[in-house]
Amino acid sequence: MIRLSINKDFTLPMLGKDVFVRLMRSGVEYDKVSRRFRIKEGADVASILAILKEAVREEISIELPCMICGNDAGCSECEFSSNCDRTSVASRCICKQCIKGGYYGYIEHLIPLFNAVKSEGGEVKQERRRKGGRER
Repeated sequence: MIRLSINKDFTLPMLGKDVFVRLMRSGVEYDKVSRRFRIKEGADVASILAILKEAVREEISIELPCMICGNDAGCSECEFSSNCDRTSVASRCICKQCIKGGYYGYIEHLIPLFNAVKSEGGEVKQERRRKGGRER
């Protein structure tokens, strides 16, 4: 079984030029120096899986990163893995360790993200005012 993590580097066996090109078009990046692949955020994961299953003829498993700590969410050990289509759900999940932190750990993670978005929005409005544009 080959395990692929979203936003983390991984290696693949030699695939051939056609398969390589199809993977790149589906949202995979390749680093020539390290010779490692990476699935970009927002990539067509279902297409990537289909290409790889056809090319390597092995079971492919997608591991999602935890939205709180950034480590692998543990998809292969998850009790919901048989019912979870990781190609169509969000690109992140929550690992068991962070779930133990509960709702308040989740909120502590989200507050800085909301504050960052809020401050970016404020900067955009100020820039529009300086240029004579209208606020929305």
